[in-house]
This record gives sequence, structure tokens and C-alpha cells, in this order.
Amino acid sequence: MILPLFRHELRSCLFPTAIIAAVVVLYACVIIGMYDPELGESLALMRDAMPELFAAFGMADQGTTLLEFVVNYLYGFLLVVLPLVLAAVLSSRLVVRHVERGSIAYLLAQPVGRARLMLSQAGVLVLCLVLLAVVLTAFELAAANAMFPGELAVPDPVAVNAATFCLWLFLSGLCWAGACALPNVSAARWAGIAVCALFVLVQMLSGVGDELSWLADVTPLSLLDPLGVVGGEPSALAGAATLGISGAALFALGTAVFARRDLSV
Repeated sequence: MILPLFRHELRSCLFPTAIIAAVVVLYACVIIGMYDPELGESLALMRDAMPELFAAFGMADQGTTLLEFVVNYLYGFLLVVLPLVLAAVLSSRLVVRHVERGSIAYLLAQPVGRARLMLSQAGVLVLCLVLLAVVLTAFELAAANAMFPGELAVPDPVAVNAATFCLWLFLSGLCWAGACALPNVSAARWAGIAVCALFVLVQMLSGVGDELSWLADVTPLSLLDPLGVVGGEPSALAGAATLGISGAALFALGTAVFARRDLSV
């Protein structure tokens, strides 16, 4: 890792990370505040009136505890799409923009290997995702303790967000691999997020009706089971581990391909 480059890129990536973190925290606090029996009955009526819509966004089951409520209303859609947007923005900023503007020539002129250079860039992206997970966990615990003391044990959101981070790592790995491997600037910028968006759409369709439930088996997003991770279920733990390992492999693949690319600079 090249520390001066790492620090410089991290400073430039903190602003978009802070924006996404602020939106995520806002939604998390609002959802936690919605955990109310009377409001829950209203949401149940809405869900009964539009079951397909709620199922598409991963909100088919309200749950009976605060943790289940938050997971069902927050982690099924919002905490997939918003971190995906961040991963796409940072991948473009850390790789594609340098190639597009020609500034990659100045980076490659340094007496360091391409692999080390890209590992520094990838480290920035991963660290920003870690910061997002830490901030989310801290605010979830703070909001839950302020509004519903004793309803949310500290290890539960930590386990849920650790498993969700594995999904973020996988999605960002796809964006990273596309940004590093594809020679066309437009394709490099959009290919990864297009594949991820396809996974999200397939996951949404799988919850619309029984006739489309088989679609859940063709998207890796179904490997994430936050409540199963909290319960220590082996299949849920294996799914989260698979996502994390696959994400790390995609980062390594993208870095390896970039190290051998023929760049016109």
C-alpha cells in the first residue's frame, strides 16, 4: 500500500461516503422510531392491501422484535441499494476517472508496481464501506437505546451489519472488477453497477409471487440472511462468508487484470 496516495484518495472519498452515511443513518433512525404497536397495525394494513409491493422491497414480514422490524424494513432494500451507489461512485472515482482524465499516467510513473498502486485504491473503497458499517451500527444502537431501552442487544446489530458488510464487499467487488478490467470508459463505469442492479431487480421479483420465487435461487443476494446470522444458523453464516470471500476474490481479480492491461496513456 502507498500511504501518501491512500491518504489523498481517502480525503477525496470521504465526502460521498458521508452523504450516503447521513442518508442511511436518517433512514435507520426513522425506521427504529416507527417501531410502535399502533403504527405497526397501520403498516400491517398497508402490507395487506399491497402485499406484492411490500414483498418486492423485502418488507413482507414486520417481525415481532425491534431487531426483526429493523432488518425487515431496512436491510431488504435500502441497505443494499444505497451502499451499492457508494461503491459505484467510489470505483469510478478511484479507477475510471484516472484513466479517463489521463492522470493514471502520473500514478504509473511512480516507482511502484501496478498491483501495489491498485491495492492502495481498493483499500480506500473497503475502508469507506467499513466506516459506513461502523457509523450505521453506532447510530442504530444509540437510537434504539434512546427510544426503546433494552430492546436491542449490542451483539445483534453488530452481527447483522457484519453480515451485511459481506454483501457490500461482494457488490463493490463487482463494481471494482468492472472498473479495472474493461477498457471502454463507459463500460468500466457502468458494467459493475448494471450487474448489481440486475441482481437487485431479480431479488425483488422473487418476492412478488410464488410463481417467481425460484428467481431467488439465481441471485447471490439471497445468500444474505442477517437474522440467521444473529441466530448462529450455519447456512446463514456460510452465505455471509461466501459473499465476503467472493467480494475479496473480485477485488483481487480486478487488480490482477489491471496490472496486465495495455493502457493508452
